Amino acid sequence: MSETLYEITIKELEARTEDIRPSDVVLFSEPLRSALNFVIRLGRFNLTEFTEKLEFTREEAKKIADLLVERNLFVVSRFSNDEETFYESRVSAMTR
Repeated sequence: MSETLYEITIKELEARTEDIRPSDVVLFSEPLRSALNFVIRLGRFNLTEFTEKLEFTREEAKKIADLLVERNLFVVSRFSNDEETFYESRVSAMTR
């Protein structure tokens, strides 16, 4: 039985013990790589946007986001509420 994309993504994230940096994103498989590129460029995003980019269920996307918070790529925004969780990328792709 082959693994689902979600299971592969979780294994990739759980295998990493150190912090994830934006430069590490290229090492991940799809659809995680594209979703991370998108949200890092945004800088601020919500769980709904992340879920849409991943094309996983909301619960699966939440578990992935939680792992990325643990690995210090994202932080949970103070704007989060009961209806929506908001995140901020620790490093934005925007420069000034």
